[in-house]
Amino acid sequence: LNGSTERYETMIILKTIGTEAELAQAVAQLEDPVKRLGGQIEQSASWGRRRLAYRIAKQSEGIYHLIEFRLAAAQMGELKRLYQLNEGIVRFMILNRTDQKVAPAAEPATTAAPAKAAV
Repeated sequence: LNGSTERYETMIILKTIGTEAELAQAVAQLEDPVKRLGGQIEQSASWGRRRLAYRIAKQSEGIYHLIEFRLAAAQMGELKRLYQLNEGIVRFMILNRTDQKVAPAAEPATTAAPAKAAV
């Protein structure tokens, strides 16, 4: 998994649906496609019910859920397609988490600078 996967996070707004059991099932439906596509869930947290800034799909409130996961970049198109087909999702946004890539990228630049100074 580590070699070809990248870190992502997604914020999903779910329709405000009935009971806690139905909510737990909806959250499982959010995590399941990531696992089926060969990904790994790192963290999954509910941010609770919040009022939307404007109505979306006849909804004035939504249940916000954040998922951090690892997945092969080639699988992202399929994950987006599956989320678009999920009728319980009002909106979602997937971000590539590049925070771990910053440190290794900075290291070669510092090793290259002394070589230029020596020339």
